[in-house]
Amino acid sequence: MDGQKSTLLIVDDERFNLNVLTELLEPDYEILLAKNGKQALQRAQSSMPPDLILLDIMMPDMDGYQVLRHLKANPFTADIPVIFVTAMNNVEDEARGFALGAVDYLTKPISPPIVQARVRTHLTLRRGLLRERQLNAELHLLNSRLADQNEQLRSLNMTLKNMAMVDGLTGIANRRRFDDFVQQEWNRSRRGHEWMSLILMDIDYFKPFNDHYGHTAGDHCLKQVAQSLASALPRSADLVARYGGEEFVCVLPGTPGDGLLQVGNRLQAAVRALYLPHDHSKVAKHVTLSLGGISLVPQEAWLVEDMIKQADQQLYRAKEAGRNRLMTTTFTQH
Repeated sequence: MDGQKSTLLIVDDERFNLNVLTELLEPDYEILLAKNGKQALQRAQSSMPPDLILLDIMMPDMDGYQVLRHLKANPFTADIPVIFVTAMNNVEDEARGFALGAVDYLTKPISPPIVQARVRTHLTLRRGLLRERQLNAELHLLNSRLADQNEQLRSLNMTLKNMAMVDGLTGIANRRRFDDFVQQEWNRSRRGHEWMSLILMDIDYFKPFNDHYGHTAGDHCLKQVAQSLASALPRSADLVARYGGEEFVCVLPGTPGDGLLQVGNRLQAAVRALYLPHDHSKVAKHVTLSLGGISLVPQEAWLVEDMIKQADQQLYRAKEAGRNRLMTTTFTQH
């Protein structure tokens, strides 16, 4: 409303009263006039509603109380402040007007300074209310945008966190993810005195494969092997990860020795089923795996590194025995 006159709607069935109020207020405000309740409601519901209404009570057909009820019942006009201007000056009439939602009460004959002061006061209050609503709406919009940005940031952080746990070449879990996961499952199994198993795997004669077919083919081989291993796992609770270079590792929570053998054979068969040519392997004409596994119930005195070391020893046995095979061991006590 800055730089623009506020609009007043003056409602009275007496022309004299309309003229008096118009002459008093027109220098400072835009004036709308209505001589009955029906006209008052039409003016109030126009595309440019008034900022304040000066409303007479005693009018034919529809008195001021009825007009006020209609104004308050309409969401479009409910917030327009209404000052009653009337010759009725008993306490009951004032109380009735305030109960219906009037903001003030002026008695006839009017006092110009009082009218001007009351009008100024309620227009100031209305401007403050409208400004507060505008600020609240802007704050709500800002909070909504902030919430959206926080959600986007949370999603981005989750994506980055997941990316940090994925091997960039093969698309399966990386060494960092394995280290976190195996320690977590070790602690859980130790607390619950439950079985867990671990398998270390190595692609047989991978250096001759790279030397013969090239590093691009070598990377493609690692991707296919990794995906076949991940697809061969029977449960979502299991994890296969790239351990480093051409080595992979599989963690099997809640899995004893017989389950270790079944999964190990399934992993080996999945890679064999790829039939990736490997003319420089000494054990087959296609890519194969050597695997070493261990099953145990973690004890208080043991460390997760002890389990990994034992699996590595079984992998070494598999290689010493001619590769392309699975060697396992089961620990039930210290």
